[in-house]
Amino acid sequence: MTHPPGAYLPAIKERGPTADAQRLRESVADWSAALAAVSDLPSSVRQDVVDALELAQRFNAEVVRPMALQLDRQSLDDPDFIPHELVRIAGEWGLFTLWLPSLFGGKGWNFLSLYAFLEEVASACAGVSAMIGAHYMGLATLTASWNLPLAVRVLDDVCAGERMGQPRLVSLALHEPHAGTDTSETQLLDQAELGTQAVAQADGSYVLQGRKTYISNGHVAAWHMVVAYEDLKRPSDTMVIMAVRADTPGLQMGELVDKVGQKACVASELVFDQCRVPADCVAIDRSRAKGLQRPYRDVVQTLLDYIASCTRAGVGAFAAGTARGAFEAARDYAARKVLPAGRLIEQQWAQTTLAEMGKNAKLARQAYLESALANGMGGLFRMMFFRPLYWADKLAPASVWRFVARRFMRSPDATHWFQERFLDQQPKEWQRLTSGLASMAKFAGSELAMTNAGLALDLIGADGLRHEAGIDKRWRDAKVLQLYEGTDQLNRLNLFKCRLRPDDSVRVFEREAEVWGLPEPAMNWPDGDGHDWLAVAHQLANTQLPKVDGLQALDLMHGLGWGHLPSVGELCRVLEVLSAVDAGAAVAVYASTAAHMALKAAGPSEEERALKQALAQDLAGEWLAWPAFHDLHDQLWPAVDPQGYLRGQVDMVLLGTQARWAVLPVQGRDQKTMQLAVVDLAHPAVIRGEAIRTLGLATGGINDVEFGGVPCTVLGRLGVGLFRRLSAELAPAVMAMQCGLSRVSLSTAMGHAASRQQGGGSLLGWGEVRRLLSGMQERLSVMQGLLLSSLSGQASGTDALYKALHVGQLATALTVDGVQIMGADGYKRHAAQAQRMQNARQLQCLLGGVSWRRQWLLEQV
Repeated sequence: MTHPPGAYLPAIKERGPTADAQRLRESVADWSAALAAVSDLPSSVRQDVVDALELAQRFNAEVVRPMALQLDRQSLDDPDFIPHELVRIAGEWGLFTLWLPSLFGGKGWNFLSLYAFLEEVASACAGVSAMIGAHYMGLATLTASWNLPLAVRVLDDVCAGERMGQPRLVSLALHEPHAGTDTSETQLLDQAELGTQAVAQADGSYVLQGRKTYISNGHVAAWHMVVAYEDLKRPSDTMVIMAVRADTPGLQMGELVDKVGQKACVASELVFDQCRVPADCVAIDRSRAKGLQRPYRDVVQTLLDYIASCTRAGVGAFAAGTARGAFEAARDYAARKVLPAGRLIEQQWAQTTLAEMGKNAKLARQAYLESALANGMGGLFRMMFFRPLYWADKLAPASVWRFVARRFMRSPDATHWFQERFLDQQPKEWQRLTSGLASMAKFAGSELAMTNAGLALDLIGADGLRHEAGIDKRWRDAKVLQLYEGTDQLNRLNLFKCRLRPDDSVRVFEREAEVWGLPEPAMNWPDGDGHDWLAVAHQLANTQLPKVDGLQALDLMHGLGWGHLPSVGELCRVLEVLSAVDAGAAVAVYASTAAHMALKAAGPSEEERALKQALAQDLAGEWLAWPAFHDLHDQLWPAVDPQGYLRGQVDMVLLGTQARWAVLPVQGRDQKTMQLAVVDLAHPAVIRGEAIRTLGLATGGINDVEFGGVPCTVLGRLGVGLFRRLSAELAPAVMAMQCGLSRVSLSTAMGHAASRQQGGGSLLGWGEVRRLLSGMQERLSVMQGLLLSSLSGQASGTDALYKALHVGQLATALTVDGVQIMGADGYKRHAAQAQRMQNARQLQCLLGGVSWRRQWLLEQV
């Protein structure tokens, strides 16, 4: 019987459950692993979790919190920095052996407590948590092969190193320069662009040739669990996993990957050049799996699922900690911040924001705990919860237990027995449950962490963008979570494959036609004034700006008269083009023009009018500094004393390190009205701070400026109304910069998707990638429409500010997706997409903190 095209076909096949599926259903683990674990796991598991949490809290207080920002700063200043001291201290605390069975010399804590420990440490620093967790990720790979003699050798060495004060970490080397996400799924693996080959030798050894990259802990590990392939055309049928010592001839450390976040956990490149790996260091290959009944391809998928089920649950723990750390930091700030109406934490809008963040952190924890508990009952470490072995490792005299267990483990029959049970006879239902729950924990947790970090930035405002606040670090750390251990997009598909598709006839990971109909992104300005400025801006941005540094760029733009553009329309055209190339240069033009606009808008008294005209003439060709965040609610502004001298501090001044003159909001002599002051920053009573590190806009010359009794020129009584009107006038300029950043982010993402090969074609053959690109184009179209409507007079006052709020949200979401499409390449710190993402997030606050603006826009002026 044939069916016409488009006919509805029932997808669910009615069939009786297998015996394994029935046992899984009866255990209720597929409904709630947490509930099933109540009766399935040993009773003392809870005490290990309590002990691990207590240890993590002490470790955070004594080590992580004092070091986290310093390590991040050192890594940002020196991309070649390796935190050897942190690794040494973690070794002194016993953190690399605590979760090893006691028969190897470890402390024998259960792996559920490891996840709790990792969450707790991640609440202080996700990078430190990742450094510890990545070590156990390497050990999980070794365990998954069930090669017991090799496990004894490696784990003995890890424990011996710790006793000698020389931590010996284990890394997992899976990712390759042109194959990342596709290395964890056999269906994708056979079409991946792989380059690391293992050539078999007659004596059972292998010679490795190729490169691995993005290897966590690569430069500090003593052992590397390397995944290679005998035949690069048939990788899923010829995979080899081997343990390679770091000092093996033919293995060299390549460059460090300068990640955007999680700097405490280094990411490395490993280069293999005729690197011979002896036979006794081969964990598993085709010959060692000959006695198994399943095809070797299925064994490989079981291995990959075992590994990913553990490691993705670990990423879920990192994410839960990151989400909770962002919540706690925002709550602590809100408790300290005092407003005219009382403490910030007593504002209802702040309380509901914190409630949302608390909810997100709890949900992230529940997701990874569900995955971890499933692993304990039916995944990689279920044997460690088998009650006789569990209690033997806990209670038996160490010397007797080691003697008996090691004699058994060194037997080839023991390895075959374990491989038969765990690789050949692993129930498919449990394999799917653990793999699917791990994927859900990974992508749900990482998105909740990213959401919480963004909400923390919204709540804290400009203060949160400063490096010393630690919020920008949490946001950068959270973004990295979305990219490693399989992108969130792949993990969504894996969850569908393992847990949600109605039956196996529904195909997953299938490529689609590489259909693409979106044109190259462009900004279509209407005819009229400003086209001359636009042509000049394009010429400068395309030919000169990429070749010069910040000061030279200022000189070039000064020669063009861009320190004071004549109208907002011209300003927007210039900024849209400049921000696509150098957001720092764009924000310099914005700041100086904003300062000139403020001078022009100030309504001086009759006696001040001549002074204002003289100032306008004197400063006409000058770059003027202007507050990076000029909402009057964001800080306590400096005051003019009765003698007319300015005292106080302005935080985060754009062009503060470069301009001679600044135009600033100040408190008048009566300490009640707001006025505008023109200040000579070269005056000896002015203390200019060094350029400060913020989330983005690295070339904006942002610093703090302190005034210790500085003569200044004060204009008029301005009040809040002037600054609100000025914000509304500048709103299109901020939107223009966000449009420029977003336009080039989309263009770069489209180019990468068209050129990057994965699964037998370009990324455009994946529907999820096309969905992301289409969403980016949708956002850009809305942003550009809002910008043009603001310039055409269709928006004014409060309406323009609301539009700017919406454009800021769209730009941040668009550039975050722009990084996501790049995969691992997107989280390199100096990658253009990562910088655009950070710049877009900081531009969101240019007219004032996001949450703050939503509140003061409701106020009557």
